[in-house]
Amino acid sequence: MKIGLPVFFLLLLTVVEVADAQILVGPVAGANYSWVSFGDKDLKDEYKIKGKYGYHFGAHCAFRVRKRFFLHSSLIYSTKGRTMEGKVSPLKYEMTYRYMELPLVYTAYFKGHVGQKEFKYSLGVGPNISYWLGGKGTIESNDTHEFSNGDVVVPVKVVFNKSPESATQHEVVIEKPTRLQLGLNFTAGFLFEPVPDREIVLTVRYELGHSYLSKESDGAFDPSLIPTWQEPLKVRNQGFRVSLAYLIDLKVENRKKGKSTNDPRKRRY
Repeated sequence: MKIGLPVFFLLLLTVVEVADAQILVGPVAGANYSWVSFGDKDLKDEYKIKGKYGYHFGAHCAFRVRKRFFLHSSLIYSTKGRTMEGKVSPLKYEMTYRYMELPLVYTAYFKGHVGQKEFKYSLGVGPNISYWLGGKGTIESNDTHEFSNGDVVVPVKVVFNKSPESATQHEVVIEKPTRLQLGLNFTAGFLFEPVPDREIVLTVRYELGHSYLSKESDGAFDPSLIPTWQEPLKVRNQGFRVSLAYLIDLKVENRKKGKSTNDPRKRRY
């Protein structure tokens, strides 16, 4: 996160310096509802998947690339997750994952009317780049009832790049995670302009994950506590996101026109 934010704003400032288009920046925040889909379809007969609510927040920018076309991008911290319940044997496994994400959405705006009032709505599509930071959750199963010395609902946290045999009581070890993950976003939204040079953008987004959380390893637990089950990780994230962004027009185009007018070499006498 410490590296990502400076890089994001450095890129943003670079765009501001070279672009002649309208550029808007501001904060963004909202709510998520996410779940996973299995790569192995047979697992659907063993587990019931429920979605999990989460949140996101960060910085957002948008710049015009054509008359009514904008490129929207954000650098956001977000939470995703799922609840897994066993159909064959007793199991309840809840997990919340943490991500840094960079969605890039090419958006087209259209005008609509309600009575005499005009508004804008949008449709968009583009890639989603996510970096997996970690996660935590709880597990309850036959194993925890039999082997746990304390609470049968055991809290666990994600640990990357560690030998599964070395997992401790409160760890779920992922030996070969896919930390950099790709997906595809489909969006629809509304744009409101409460005052000049200010925009409020409400966006609904569907994310279709492409990358598996891991193609080569499952989540391993303390073998003395949970010896008979591992978390299936050949799964993809999916979900819906509702975001609200408050954007300020940087007036880059106007400033560049001003520079052009004030350039002595371009003045007319």
